Amino acid sequence: MKKKILALALSLCMASSYAFTAHAYTFPQSFWAPNDAFTLAVSSGDHQGIINYGKQLIDIISTCPDAPEKTGIIVDRYTKIAAAYEALGDYENSGNYYKLLYEYASQYGDTYLDYVKGAKAKMAHYIPRMAMYTEGGQDIFYGAKNEHQHGVIFGLCDGDNTIDIPEESMILTYQELGNHIRYYNNDAMDEAENRHLAVEYALNCPHEGYDVIDITQQEEYLNELSNMFAQHPNVKVFLRFGAEFDVWNTPADPENFKNAFRFVSTYFKQRNPNVAIVWSPNQSSGYYTNVEDYYPGDEYVDWVGMSLYTMPYFLGDKNASMDNKLYFNAGEGSDPVIAVEKLVNLYGDRKPIMISESGCGHKLLSTGEDTTDFAVHRLREELAYLPMVYPQIKIMAYFDHHVQGNDEKYDFRLSNNSTLRETYLTMTKGKHFIHNGEENSEHGSYKKVTGGTTLQGVAPISTYVHEFNKDTDKVAYFVDGNYVGESHEIPYKFDIDTTVYSAGTHELKAVACFTDGTTRQYAEKINIASAPNDITVIVEGRKLSFDQPPIIHNGRTMVPMRAIFEALGLEVTWDAEAQIATGTKEGKTVKIKIGGEAMFVDEVHTPLDAPAMIVGGRTLVPARAIAESIGCNVGWDGSTKTVTITE
Repeated sequence: MKKKILALALSLCMASSYAFTAHAYTFPQSFWAPNDAFTLAVSSGDHQGIINYGKQLIDIISTCPDAPEKTGIIVDRYTKIAAAYEALGDYENSGNYYKLLYEYASQYGDTYLDYVKGAKAKMAHYIPRMAMYTEGGQDIFYGAKNEHQHGVIFGLCDGDNTIDIPEESMILTYQELGNHIRYYNNDAMDEAENRHLAVEYALNCPHEGYDVIDITQQEEYLNELSNMFAQHPNVKVFLRFGAEFDVWNTPADPENFKNAFRFVSTYFKQRNPNVAIVWSPNQSSGYYTNVEDYYPGDEYVDWVGMSLYTMPYFLGDKNASMDNKLYFNAGEGSDPVIAVEKLVNLYGDRKPIMISESGCGHKLLSTGEDTTDFAVHRLREELAYLPMVYPQIKIMAYFDHHVQGNDEKYDFRLSNNSTLRETYLTMTKGKHFIHNGEENSEHGSYKKVTGGTTLQGVAPISTYVHEFNKDTDKVAYFVDGNYVGESHEIPYKFDIDTTVYSAGTHELKAVACFTDGTTRQYAEKINIASAPNDITVIVEGRKLSFDQPPIIHNGRTMVPMRAIFEALGLEVTWDAEAQIATGTKEGKTVKIKIGGEAMFVDEVHTPLDAPAMIVGGRTLVPARAIAESIGCNVGWDGSTKTVTITE
């Protein structure tokens, strides 16, 4: 069953003034004049006055003896300063003051719970974030049940209308606790065995809190499941029990839920060695629900999962408050990296993480409004950024189905939106995803570029950038202050040829350019370990010269496209908008796209083990693939780094 969209609206009291009695606490004389000015600024809506006088008051009262009156004043002034910056559209300063509020008010337990919760949500979204990543990172591996070493397993739910993904590595299927196994559950297990796929098996609780109380009465259905899993011992099963318990309409008592989860976990651990147990809350808990209270313990949990649905409007309401959107990860507050952050911080140090089910809302059902642009943007962020920023995420499932009902606000289906579908298919072709259920060591992990990171050869650099309520147009890259290139698509990947720089310390800088004309930059000192670039290419006995030297990337010799095409007698044309190069010779046509994992030889799809790339302002292509596509013979002398091409 698709997730319930959270129905609990956020009600904050953060903007209320703190009332105090003058005789209960002695304020310094210097407090009163700015306090009168602050009160006037609040009543007149003077945001800058609120900021200026609020800061003065905090400075004055911070030196006073501690007391509830002092605490209340500081909490109130931090709140109003942050809200004033927010009203002015200065989200960065607003986020910084919400952070100060969060850190200060958190000291007092539940006394300022509403302030703490609201401030934490707002500072997470308002404070800008930017970081660079490269490949070659160390894989995170915990040795959990059914855990794989490299890459991300991906796939969709089973169903008649689900799109076909020949290269997927998992299937998501559902069963309600108390129901007998249906034909489609058996079909999913059979298909998984035949195609060597994993199965995420969602065992839902239709009666929610009541089901966990009576879990011991469900052994008949658990046994039926266990027998089916036993009939497919080679299928890796991820059993997700009681998902989204933190937003149930009939809540479960935390102890009852934990006991039920432990019962189910123990039941299958004793009977089915191919079954891993998944604990999976919703992306946003009920406002007064603490998800940690429901965690049954590391010994009962193999994987931690999470539902992740991005929606342009909170509960489909175009007039929803910013508080609700930010707390419940909707609209401007639906950055998937921020949505996942809490769960990874809580459990990602010891458990692999899965996106148990996800969806991007591309249509508002109540009005028919098309929100495809929003959905595509968030889907790109989800599939590109989550494996990059959080290497603990090793499974990502998409809910390609529609559940009828008044509670459903959006259409999330890939199968019902060609643009979203093509985005999904394109993004999951990357080498960081596991295809056809086969894991290999070439998947690798990302690593964050920090001070002292060593780069060598051609280094792919990607950037995560978050600036609240701003759209990124491009990210440009600079080495030692000199422009080297840019990218316009998430995750803003650009290949930097480090061999043109001397070995040693250099500055690598990324500049994010937003559509409103503003920019944000991030720089790190890196170490470049350069190797001599002395690759020689000989075509029919003639040594070629290049303005951009050939490179070896991922074990493949990459050479400037135009030079090699022309040396092989191909007439070259270039489509800048489509980023496609075409070479023709004696009726034969070769087409290759920048970043594409295949080329077309006379319209025949031919996979590439090294896609075309731009380095030093030149398009580089794999020498062997291009030459062999027109019938040439290719030789390689590793001792002299020489490529020899003959007809």
